[in-house]
Amino acid sequence: DRHAPRWHRTHARDGTSERPIGQSREASKRTRTADSSRGGRPDARTRRLHPSPGRFEFFKKVIRSFMSSRPPSARSGFASAASRAPSTPFDAGQKNVWTDVIDHNKSVAKQRGDSGRPDGVLFVVGSRGCGKTTLVNRLLYPDKTEVPKPTEGMEYNYARRAQSGSVGGAVDRKDVAHVWEIAGSRHFADEVTEQDNVFLGPRHVTTAVVAICVDLAKPHEAMRTAEYWLGRVHARCAKTFERLAARGSRLPEQLVRRSERVFANGGGGGGAAGGGVTHEDADSPLVRHSGVTVLIVATKHDAWRRTDPERMKVLVRALRFLAHTNAAGLFFLGGFGGGGDGLRSTDRSFPGDVNENVDDADEYPGEMRAQFNQFRAYLNHLMFAGADRKFPGKFAPRLDHLRPVTCPVGGDRLSAIGVPKGAETGEPLRAWRDVTSRMFPANVRDGDGDEGSKVTGTAPDLSKFPEREVDVAAKTAAAELAAFRRSQAMLR
Repeated sequence: DRHAPRWHRTHARDGTSERPIGQSREASKRTRTADSSRGGRPDARTRRLHPSPGRFEFFKKVIRSFMSSRPPSARSGFASAASRAPSTPFDAGQKNVWTDVIDHNKSVAKQRGDSGRPDGVLFVVGSRGCGKTTLVNRLLYPDKTEVPKPTEGMEYNYARRAQSGSVGGAVDRKDVAHVWEIAGSRHFADEVTEQDNVFLGPRHVTTAVVAICVDLAKPHEAMRTAEYWLGRVHARCAKTFERLAARGSRLPEQLVRRSERVFANGGGGGGAAGGGVTHEDADSPLVRHSGVTVLIVATKHDAWRRTDPERMKVLVRALRFLAHTNAAGLFFLGGFGGGGDGLRSTDRSFPGDVNENVDDADEYPGEMRAQFNQFRAYLNHLMFAGADRKFPGKFAPRLDHLRPVTCPVGGDRLSAIGVPKGAETGEPLRAWRDVTSRMFPANVRDGDGDEGSKVTGTAPDLSKFPEREVDVAAKTAAAELAAFRRSQAMLR
């Protein structure tokens, strides 16, 4: 076959013909004439126009060689992954200095009892002016006493705690907790809580703690604020868990089971079901588990304690019911700083109906300091260790409405809270909502500041600082944003 002549085509007036390479046109013409004289039968060389079997096999080998040199496709990548050479120092089967460091860190974490827990995340939310910034400052800087400025948008801080090693108690690393404070504007909160990369997203839910601040100096807003933020937490967690479940993750189920376990054990702080006894409300249909740890923090208790004791009792029981049925903790704080955005306020929302038996010279300041120190220790435990770990200190719930309330997750009981008189069976939440709205009607003087306008409180008033170029650019950007939102709405 290798001695057979190669053929190529030549175009002539009488059609297309083939001739061996090196043969002249005259010789080719004579060959065609001889073929025609033999009755049109082609010469033996002419019958070799099609590839021979040997040449066909040669082409098959060339194609196989070409296909084997191509990079593996996505379909065959898994089959050939084991046969490929490692591309990074961390591939399976590799042994080098980097893998030694990783193995050493894993062994140290195992000896220390650390399971590689991600960084803690704390979200501080609540109504405008309830003391969120002061609370964050006191948590991070206990000696800081200056009155902070109101929060605009979101503010970020972080907390660190030294982690002792297993050898000699030496500090070998520091745990970090990220603290996010969200402004109190309701419109801004609606926008922020819809973003899973900002509020309770897949990266947050494992270690997230949400502190919902309510203002006791404005008792008519307390229930509404707590209900609103509890609803946002449940809705955001449901969407995040749905996304995780769509990927085949079992994390949502594990987080809900963890919340149920913490609630059944009384929050790990010696609560209503401490000592390994199952909580009597563990199987109650009224209790909802979001999957993350939630604390309701009632601020400005120093102004609240001057309210009439009977009215205090109603709101305290309503907040206890709301916290307990949402698997949340409840803490009353106050006595830090004066006025403004502090945790202390001299405002009397109902000056004609106060408790005149309160003595300013009693042990209240020391009691509130002890209350805050206990709350700070409990919150640090939740951020750095987790709610499923047992709280190392003594933590007995205190539910007396005349004193600052302290109740960890699962530290209360529905039988101890009760229901309002005349409440319909099966709707205790609506009954508590109605009785608190009658006891504490909305104060017109406050203007229902928690709702606010859609812009107030989220950005500074730029009209006080006119700049022609900046104002023109801002109006142009606002018009473009409005057009973009209209186009997005049309696509939905």
